[in-house]
Amino acid sequence: MSGCIATRSRLRLAAAALSMLSCVAHAQPVTQLSDPASPAPSRWAADVARLDAELQMRALVIDDPRGHWVAAHFDATDPAARVRHYAAARVAAPRESLYIASLAIACQQPVQPSLSECDAMDRLADWATRDVDNGVPLLLLATKTARRGNNDAAIAYLEQAAAKPRMDDYGGRGALVFWDYVMAMPSDVDRAAKAEAAAAYAADQPQSASTAIAGSCGASAIPETRRAACAKAGAALAERATTFSARATGAAIAERAATDPATAARTRKLQASNDALRARCAALDLDTQQGAVSADPAVRARALAAWDASVRAKAAQGEVAACAHRAGG
Repeated sequence: MSGCIATRSRLRLAAAALSMLSCVAHAQPVTQLSDPASPAPSRWAADVARLDAELQMRALVIDDPRGHWVAAHFDATDPAARVRHYAAARVAAPRESLYIASLAIACQQPVQPSLSECDAMDRLADWATRDVDNGVPLLLLATKTARRGNNDAAIAYLEQAAAKPRMDDYGGRGALVFWDYVMAMPSDVDRAAKAEAAAAYAADQPQSASTAIAGSCGASAIPETRRAACAKAGAALAERATTFSARATGAAIAERAATDPATAARTRKLQASNDALRARCAALDLDTQQGAVSADPAVRARALAAWDASVRAKAAQGEVAACAHRAGG
């Protein structure tokens, strides 16, 4: 993807995200989120484009793990370059779970010839063994083995994932990396524009938890031998995923895989509760983002401080837990 195309995509994404917040905040259905004609143009379009260009230039001279991780985001159409950046971040900061997970996910994209960074070890197994309480890498392993036709192994991984106390794809941590990196840039771009750009990059992260369970359980016809395991894994994701989107995916699969009406009804009730909480926090987020473009400097300063606190809370606690604390849910 060329720099200009990527910039236009991210500007549409940022505007669409603000439009989605407005819809969720008012409890209305969100449709055609990807339609670039629906959201209003961003006030900061030119500034975000400048930041985009500066970040792509920085990618040529980076030498720190955080910079490599950010640079990988701009290599969406070059899997080899993306993997090299994630591998460099992983080597430089071997204990950072975000870098371990990002490399593992990137290595699932098939490329020819194969990449040495991915061939060096089973990156998903590496993630799973280093984050033993997290079910997400096990969901990805379930998808990997299901695609290879090993149904028994896929079932085993789904059941293991369902028993884990956490379902974390590190989207909150990734958002904080983007936030800190962009907000610290020496550019004279307005801080509200930086915030919008950082939010757009964060929203563009892979939804690995949702993708993982959809890969092994999301087909129109779940194999009967896998139905019970998919129901368990979906329910676990609906209850314990750190993001609302992953909880919604888990709930949809749990309901579809349910073997009795009572279980399906409980799943719908849980998802309705998640949706209500999400709507309350979407209203708060919308107020914050609108405050960041206020003509009143004091209002803007308070809004940006609140935005910063929200990003940090989501990184530390997960989106859902941070929302529950913030909204008193």
